Amino acid sequence: MKSIVLLAAAAAALVATGVAGADGVGPSATGGVHLTVHDVFGLQTLELQHFSFNAKLKDGVADGWYSYRDVEDGAPFDLDGPVTCLTVIGRDAWIGGEIERSNDPTLIGQGAWWHVQDNGEGAGDPPDVTSFAGVGSPEDTAAFCAAHRPFRFPFPIDGGNLQVSG
Repeated sequence: MKSIVLLAAAAAALVATGVAGADGVGPSATGGVHLTVHDVFGLQTLELQHFSFNAKLKDGVADGWYSYRDVEDGAPFDLDGPVTCLTVIGRDAWIGGEIERSNDPTLIGQGAWWHVQDNGEGAGDPPDVTSFAGVGSPEDTAAFCAAHRPFRFPFPIDGGNLQVSG
């Protein structure tokens, strides 16, 4: 069942992003960011301390890795694992992966997802934008990439850089 869901997500991502180049390498999204926000999601302070990822489509299949650490009112939250889905449209990327490691053992084997926007490199360009990681089933993760909905909770990054390539 899991492989069927992943194949469906990869096929949906390929349709949404166009055909891969002649070398088989298609769209990609990479980055490393951090930010701090206050009074969101019922928390006083939510600090995204470390969030890095490298996601690409090759021959229509998502590949890569991610590492995520936030601190929620003083409590650390860690996730990392392989990327399992990617949709790129313009300067936006919807990315998801399997949770292989976490400081919350109940999440191992579940999925994580996030949405990023690359707003350029110039001094006059607005900051890149990210969401915090969502967590749920592998099916929810595949659906997130396939649906590629607009940001629900976008946050301009405080530091780092995102690069999205179609």
